[in-house]
Amino acid sequence: MYKHDVAYLDLCLRSRYLDSCGDLMMIRGVEMFVSRSGAARLGSLLLALMALFCSPLAPASAQSAQTRVALIIANSAYLSVPALPNPVADGRLVAKSLKSSGFQTVILLENQDRIGMERALRDFAAAAERADVAMIYYAGHGIEANGENYLIPVDARLANDRDLEIESVKLSTLVRMAEGAKRLRIIVIDACRTPPSGMKRVASSRSISRGLAPIEPEGDSLVVYSAKAGTTAADGSGQNSPFAASLARRIVQPGRELNILFRLVRDDVMKETKGVQEPFTYGSLSSEEFFFIPATKGSSVGIDMEAEAWGLCRDSVTRSPCENYLKAYAKSGRFTALATTRMNDLSSAPAPIAAAVRPAAPIALETANALGINVRANADWSGIRVESVSSSGIAYGQLLSGDLIIAVNSNGLQRDVPAGEQLDAAMAGGRVKLLVKRGPTSTLVILRK
Repeated sequence: MYKHDVAYLDLCLRSRYLDSCGDLMMIRGVEMFVSRSGAARLGSLLLALMALFCSPLAPASAQSAQTRVALIIANSAYLSVPALPNPVADGRLVAKSLKSSGFQTVILLENQDRIGMERALRDFAAAAERADVAMIYYAGHGIEANGENYLIPVDARLANDRDLEIESVKLSTLVRMAEGAKRLRIIVIDACRTPPSGMKRVASSRSISRGLAPIEPEGDSLVVYSAKAGTTAADGSGQNSPFAASLARRIVQPGRELNILFRLVRDDVMKETKGVQEPFTYGSLSSEEFFFIPATKGSSVGIDMEAEAWGLCRDSVTRSPCENYLKAYAKSGRFTALATTRMNDLSSAPAPIAAAVRPAAPIALETANALGINVRANADWSGIRVESVSSSGIAYGQLLSGDLIIAVNSNGLQRDVPAGEQLDAAMAGGRVKLLVKRGPTSTLVILRK
């Protein structure tokens, strides 16, 4: 146990964030490290202590919460394969956001060779065993060969595909090194995944493709690719890649539940790359929610409420949603002019021919089979309440009993259509977007078949 602590001390001393050693020192005591590490390490230990006490303390709420550790490896300066412009900047940006979100230990290592990557992962495994949440973020070259995913150290020399076995680090190794965490494991791979030019395939049974292969982690683990299997990630035109920029921004937004957060990152990247790059998440989590930063009391987070309000106005056939938008956002709304125009258009449009209206659906328990939930509409149709969620349905882990669905695909609820029936109809295209009221806050839940 002690040798793991000494190795971990070495790791945090090499990192950019020397204050990340603090939690370990306080747990084990300074005397143990001095006696076990020897007098020759005393100078490095004092430097770490100076960094600990001279750097800003983490918020009290973060210190009293679950233990969270993170390892970031950012490789840009490759020796034998093309250098990458963004990974080091991306790693620093994500590290800053993780520190701000309450991760007590964030180890940032840049331009690591194979020995450095393996040592960092081995030492991080010991830290993960003492943590509730463990996260690894890798930025750099990564490729797939014959169904196996490989991450490329900066000193790798890849003349052919056989070299991958001894010159690189397998993605599966990262997953294993984080598996000791008690609550949650998150592995994020932000990699330019094009095979290096000149690398030859030496066996006809092997294949080298663009992109990584899918992966199925076990337990409460997520593996997140910045671009889905079989596609490549973009560096972007700025200092940071589209994926890293979005991830860092979303991590520090309060109330972003983990599943929703990565869906928002996916939407950000799709928009930034005009649909070319689509991040993808692999793994299955329990229904227990995880927030990098919990929602503040009384806040409405997890969704752009103004955009949703404008969406209801834009697609409405009556003035009411536009009036509601203008009432809420008249002074500073982003869509005020559009909402005003839309409302005026609705005012001047000829009245539609009244269609036969079906009798109001009885307020009874119904089943939305496509989602795997039982629901009951409120008497005033202000929402569709989730009564229960089937463990075998696609909504399991994302909708909870007691959730109140207040909009479907950015549209208001249809009073003349039974609740379960309209949810199934909305899911017919393979995807549904639900605006959900959960306690004092609202969130956006996107479900796919």
